[in-house]
Amino acid sequence: MRLPVVSFPAGKSFVEVPFGVESNLMVIPVSVNGSRPLRYVLDTGAQGTSLNNPETIDLLKLKITGTMPVRGAGGGGATSEASIAENVSFNIGGIELSGGRLAVRRLAKDSPFPASFDGVIGRIVFSTLVVEVDWERRVVRFYEPSKYKYSGKGAVLPVTFDEGIRPYITANVVLSGDKLVPVKLIVDTGASHALSLEVGTKPEIKFPEGATKIVLGRGGSGEITGYTGRVKSFELGGQTFNNIPTSFPDESLGVGRSDGRNGNLGSGLLRRFKVIYDYSRKQMIVEPNKFVGEPFGTAMPNNVAANTAQVSPAALQDYVGKYGNKEISVRDGWLYYQRIGGRGAALRATGKDKFALNTDAQISFVRDGKGVVSEMLIEWVDRDKEQLKREAPTSTQPQNQPRVQQQLSEAERDVRKLEREWLDAYEKHDAEAMNRIVSNDFKLTFSNGSVQTKADILAELKSARDAGRPSPKFSTEDVQSRVEGDTVILTGRVIQTMERDGQTRTMQMRYTDTYAKRQGRWQVIASQLTRIQPQ
Repeated sequence: MRLPVVSFPAGKSFVEVPFGVESNLMVIPVSVNGSRPLRYVLDTGAQGTSLNNPETIDLLKLKITGTMPVRGAGGGGATSEASIAENVSFNIGGIELSGGRLAVRRLAKDSPFPASFDGVIGRIVFSTLVVEVDWERRVVRFYEPSKYKYSGKGAVLPVTFDEGIRPYITANVVLSGDKLVPVKLIVDTGASHALSLEVGTKPEIKFPEGATKIVLGRGGSGEITGYTGRVKSFELGGQTFNNIPTSFPDESLGVGRSDGRNGNLGSGLLRRFKVIYDYSRKQMIVEPNKFVGEPFGTAMPNNVAANTAQVSPAALQDYVGKYGNKEISVRDGWLYYQRIGGRGAALRATGKDKFALNTDAQISFVRDGKGVVSEMLIEWVDRDKEQLKREAPTSTQPQNQPRVQQQLSEAERDVRKLEREWLDAYEKHDAEAMNRIVSNDFKLTFSNGSVQTKADILAELKSARDAGRPSPKFSTEDVQSRVEGDTVILTGRVIQTMERDGQTRTMQMRYTDTYAKRQGRWQVIASQLTRIQPQ
């Protein structure tokens, strides 16, 4: 695979980029062909670069030159097809990677990566740059290899590579007794688990006592089944970790691998170090951070979507309420978990009174003698479990009963009408209307922290109109409004529908729009969008 040409901003030999963490994965902003920042998983295990979000494909002016088969993990050996775009540019914090290749594919609903991610990037970054990941500060530094010099006191680990330039290290594991077993592990920042071992690749690698049979997730070739359990200890970079939650995929049973690989080292362990990936010197440097001593929680499957059970909307109401500093509600037909004052996420049912919070925790609800839910038990992957009592309702009003909407003020009616005109401007690629409705200082903030300005929106409208691209349709639901002087705040849910390839594709987002009255007319001055995870 030909690597892209790398150029740094003038006068700089490194750049620093913040990253978000979702499902234990690093998410960084990456611009593709000059686009707004997209949400990319930074994945050492990715041999190529992919674009997975169909809503962004048509906006990037990609030149498709062919297709290629893509085989993923899982049973059956099935392949899918990806379109290939050549001469693609990627920008990370001002570093330009030009002349790259991009695989364009539409992920299935049960993909290993959450649908909120736009894509995955790996080899082209790690093969051309020195990458320093600081989990404490949640920043990544990208260095020019020829100018990088390490001066810390971390452990330097030799790295080998397979044909896809995926990195491997050797570590030690104790499965039973006191025998240290050296294991060759692929270093995989795109895996949310701590450790995965492949039974049959060494005589000592066996299922631990008490291992539980589960569906670990899905790959491009189908369902990945296996077991979860714990190994006695694991040694890496001079640090010893005890009682490590570990997965054991079925697909390796009794099969000795020709590449000598014994397993996979994921972010559940890597996050306990500052890690410097230096492919140019064939080394990885690890410095323990403040997370190194945190206890491990329960082992989780990589993709809980494969374990989803069916729960009726009426039954979900059994769990609604406050549990300490956590709140459980029902949104859009899903049970929803939220730390009060913080971010939340939809839960997936995995059994009777059992749910999964992404791949971060398993949640169980405990019922009293009368069958009423009284407690919530949260078993975290990377910290101690929590047991929280359910608070009694503070009023006699039935939980989750919609409030009667009060009569709207004139300001609210005017702003709601303008909101509809704003959506119409998107649908019609109407730059004149957009310029009238959106203030010059407007900013649209996405859930990954990226920002779009008025100028960005107008440029997108022009590009879409000139290219003759089909227009999406927008509708809103659950709209609420609040008036604060000459400011009106709207919250609700927006549904975007688009026809593509003979199919109707739908995306839902929660939004907060802020309107201000300036010189006698209303304009939208700020907006925030958070995508709702599809079922």
